[in-house]
Amino acid sequence: MPSLAIKLGYSGGNLGKSIVWASFESFLLFYMVKFAGFSPLTAGGLLAAMMFWDAAADVGVAYLADRHGKAGALGRLILLGAPLCGISYWLIFAARLNGAIVVAVVVLCRVGYTLCDIGHNTLLIRVAPTPRGATTVSGLRLIFSSAGAGIVGLASAHILSLGDPSSQRTAFATCAMVGGTIYIITLITSMWATRNVPTARSEERPSNFMTMFGALRRNLPYRKILVLIALQAGLIPMFIRALPFFGEIARGDAGWGGTALMTITLSQAASLPVWIWLSRIRSAPQILTIAYAIMGFAIVVLAFFTKASLDGVPLAIMGIAHAGMNMAIWAMLTSAVQGGIAEGGSTEALPVGLFLATLKAASGIGNLLFASAVASQDWRCVACTDIDRTPFLLTVLGLPLFGCFAALVVNVSMPRHSPSPRAETSERSSAVW
Repeated sequence: MPSLAIKLGYSGGNLGKSIVWASFESFLLFYMVKFAGFSPLTAGGLLAAMMFWDAAADVGVAYLADRHGKAGALGRLILLGAPLCGISYWLIFAARLNGAIVVAVVVLCRVGYTLCDIGHNTLLIRVAPTPRGATTVSGLRLIFSSAGAGIVGLASAHILSLGDPSSQRTAFATCAMVGGTIYIITLITSMWATRNVPTARSEERPSNFMTMFGALRRNLPYRKILVLIALQAGLIPMFIRALPFFGEIARGDAGWGGTALMTITLSQAASLPVWIWLSRIRSAPQILTIAYAIMGFAIVVLAFFTKASLDGVPLAIMGIAHAGMNMAIWAMLTSAVQGGIAEGGSTEALPVGLFLATLKAASGIGNLLFASAVASQDWRCVACTDIDRTPFLLTVLGLPLFGCFAALVVNVSMPRHSPSPRAETSERSSAVW
């Protein structure tokens, strides 16, 4: 059983990963449109294309790690990807870069992120060998993720409060250099902390991709998780993507987005001990049901406080829901993969790779939907009263609400356990709750 020091060292990798992920999800489109000179559809198309490429690469890298990788393959992925992603992340925001150079470094950043993502997330299967351990480690990861997103929120609020565009671009570059350094340090530390943790898979090497994929296809809990993460990554974060644009509409201040992200992440971190405690008496699917219901409630309340000073309340509730959603889905993934291994499977990286591929492909689709909403608005005149912002608001509030409802239905209706061959018929109607 891995020690607490190993779990903390491993979980710390989420600090750096969250900085890069939160930047891409919440502020990179805004930066590319407002500072780098891209049109909304061009910038959104680029970010979506990177997510789609990232998704395909996740599957390919994960398959190779399972099929041909040696014991230290996951660590080598991190060792290669961490400096590539961290340095490229800084270069994206470098003050004198624009156009094709920004596109090139975005591509390099996503390549490095993919390598680290497969390596780091697959290590979760080794670090958390029990359901309770999976919930605990998922909670620890989210604490570091909240800190990373909070750093992005704090930095963006400061940067966007500066009046001079030149000063803003310089501040972007400086903060990105710090963020890239944190990424490299935390991922390398995570690799070092888990260097002696044994692999979770059997020694037998899988024969080919179709054999490995067929075993995953028969794993009903795993299939359910793929559907849930598609909804959870594609539709539910739509409001998070819109924070700086929403700030311009609701407050006339894009810097509000940074403050809002801080509120969400702080409440997420503060609520994690409660979610971890709840995991002792409720299963991960039950926690996920509760979190989806809370998120839907927060979105409805936020719709009524669009221009009110009380919007901090639904933002905090949203953070609480995010904590429960993310902790539960990663715990469910870990249990599903370990269950597949216990039943004779020999893969640990491919199921994580397919999970990440689904997450990123769904996020890419969400980015395209959001970019279309941004492109439908004239952002040169934020204070103009004759511009109808209703389509934009419906997109960033209506789609997350629909995503919560759809995920709630899937979570409750799809079966929790993979049926044995003898009990397959009787188990098909099993409900989550």
